[in-house]
Amino acid sequence: MKDIRTTVIGNATGDPRETQYPNGDISVMVRIAVNSRYYDQDINDYNDRKTEFVNVYARRALARNVLASVKKGQPLVATGRLGSTEWTDDDGKPFFSLTLNAETIGHDLTFGTSAFTKPAKAPKLADVPDLDYDTGEIKPAPTGQDEDGYDTDSLVGDVDADGEAAERALVGTP
Repeated sequence: MKDIRTTVIGNATGDPRETQYPNGDISVMVRIAVNSRYYDQDINDYNDRKTEFVNVYARRALARNVLASVKKGQPLVATGRLGSTEWTDDDGKPFFSLTLNAETIGHDLTFGTSAFTKPAKAPKLADVPDLDYDTGEIKPAPTGQDEDGYDTDSLVGDVDADGEAAERALVGTP
C-alpha cells in the first residue's frame, strides 16, 4: 500500500505533549491549525475556509528537538505520512481526526526568524561510568596500572630524547 506524503503548514495550537516509553524512546504530539483563504469573486475579496486541525506525531531525535524548539502559536511546516483516525464517543457520536507521522518539522520562516542549534552529542562510551550490575553502584575508575603492576600514570622516562624506548622507572611500588 502506498503512503500519502504531504506537507502541512499552520500554527501550533499548544506546546508539544511528550509520551515516554519503557525502552527510553519518546514521542511527541503537536496539534497544528491549518487556515487557508480563497478569493471570492462574488464579493471581490478573500474569505477564510474552515480551520482544519492536524495531530502531528514525531519520534526519537525529532521528538526531542520538537520539545526543545516548538511553542504554542508558532508557525510550523511539517512533512510526513498522512493518516486519519475515526471513533465514536459513549453517546454514539462519530469523530474524525487527521494525523501526520512527521519526518520533518520546522518553523515557517515566512513569519519570523529562527536560530539553528545542533543538539549536544551523546556521551562517548569512555565517558559513561562502569556500573556494578548487582548493586547499581558506580565502579571505581581504573588505577592506571599495566599488567605488570606498574603505575602508568606516574611513569617517567618512557621515551628518550631520540624517540627510542627507554627503561621504565617505577615511581612507587606495584
